[in-house]
Amino acid sequence: MAPAKPPTHVRVLVPDGDNLQYLAFWVAEGAGYFADEGILPDLVVPELPAQAIARMIVGDAPIAVLPPPVYLQLIADRFPIELVANLLQNDPIDLVVRRSVFDERKMSATAPLRDRLLSLKGLRVGIAPGPPVRLRALFASEGLDAEALIQIVMRHGKDQNDAFVHGECDALYAHTPYVETALDDEDAVLLVNQSAGDAPPLAMRQIHALVARRDFLDAQRPLVVSMVRAIARGEQLVHSDRASAEEAVMRAIPSLDRHHLHTLVGLYQPAIPETPRVSTEGLAPALALFPSSRTAPRLDGILLGDFVAPGVLDEAMGKPTLPLAPPSAASPVVPTVRLQGAIALGVALTLALVLALWRRSRRIPS
Repeated sequence: MAPAKPPTHVRVLVPDGDNLQYLAFWVAEGAGYFADEGILPDLVVPELPAQAIARMIVGDAPIAVLPPPVYLQLIADRFPIELVANLLQNDPIDLVVRRSVFDERKMSATAPLRDRLLSLKGLRVGIAPGPPVRLRALFASEGLDAEALIQIVMRHGKDQNDAFVHGECDALYAHTPYVETALDDEDAVLLVNQSAGDAPPLAMRQIHALVARRDFLDAQRPLVVSMVRAIARGEQLVHSDRASAEEAVMRAIPSLDRHHLHTLVGLYQPAIPETPRVSTEGLAPALALFPSSRTAPRLDGILLGDFVAPGVLDEAMGKPTLPLAPPSAASPVVPTVRLQGAIALGVALTLALVLALWRRSRRIPS
């Protein structure tokens, strides 16, 4: 018998190494689907998620799992990436309420969405600086003005749970790991389940994505196709066998709290797409909901089709695809000299200097 072929190591940039918004990726890794394809992902995790853009620019990894604010900024700068797999289709933020408030106001998690939002009138809602644009979109979807109905209490990260525990807010508009912490440990009740598509404008979208550098995709397309096939299997497992999906995630990230994971997978299961198909049409909704704490990039004049590769999934699933067109002249590949200059600077430079080199006089929000 011939010896087994050693796996191919691939460096994969992940902004944070335990973020369950990347659930499909962790399932594919923990279930061994990448290994089945002969691939061993070597994770590249920056010290801070905000460094993901810089780490991508300097060439730390040819593949990355990126949220919309990062890949949209890279596209706006015409950095040569292509989206190859969608990891999340519904907004991962949900709205939970303190149980005592829920009971006192006789709220209902099954009432029409408009009635649920109206039941929040006058309450203090904790939220991080980035998502208010999505909170406003949630209320606006029912013809309501969020600022006129509720008090927005701005809190960063884990401070959201502290504010909830200490009575500084009555509700939280939060994603993982804060939403499952509130539900499991802080006696919260789910009122609006955006992850299940409660708010149509925030559902059936293209959110976090697996992306590949264009030069790597051109040179190693079969490998990228294999990774997308593994992602597709991971998404199918989330829908077909929740328990096995949870076990896979625990293998990928053993430090997780199993009870919290169970709660979170239950929330995010409907947010995982049936297939990881990407499209140019999915970019506009992501841009419309760009974090309010940052300045949204402009995509005017950019041929977005040069930055999305839906044909990779077709190849992964054995479907025929049309011949690939070369990149358009309107969306030029970054000059080699500039990229080499960025690599020479390396990670020793601060994020601001790297971004300044890339965008010159324009500032990228941190």
